Amino acid sequence: MGALLSVVACGGANTYVKKGPEKATNTVTLNNCKADPDTVRVAKGSTLTWINDPLESPAHTYTVKFRSKKPIASDTAPTGQGQTITGDFACSALGWISSSHCMYAYDLIQDGGTKCPDPGVHVGPGGP
Repeated sequence: MGALLSVVACGGANTYVKKGPEKATNTVTLNNCKADPDTVRVAKGSTLTWINDPLESPAHTYTVKFRSKKPIASDTAPTGQGQTITGDFACSALGWISSSHCMYAYDLIQDGGTKCPDPGVHVGPGGP
């Protein structure tokens, strides 16, 4: 079975409440402190890229900062640079038992200081 990996934001340490249906894509577009789509499904081993919407006005900069554990090689993911989703030991070993082992809370930071509302990315089997 493929491991299930979720990237999530805000709320508790690793808590995320979906606000819309998941969409299978490898790109999350950021505009006005919001992620679109809100919940994205990406397969483990795929590349995920957060991008700034070129139509955002005024334009902002964003950084994705993971909390206690991370699904990529770094604690942060700058926009415009693809990140390979690798997961961690708990997700790889126990994700098939419960997807809670594959939850990765992150904060979306606007302009170096403002925390945005909770975008979320669900990474697992069946991604794009």
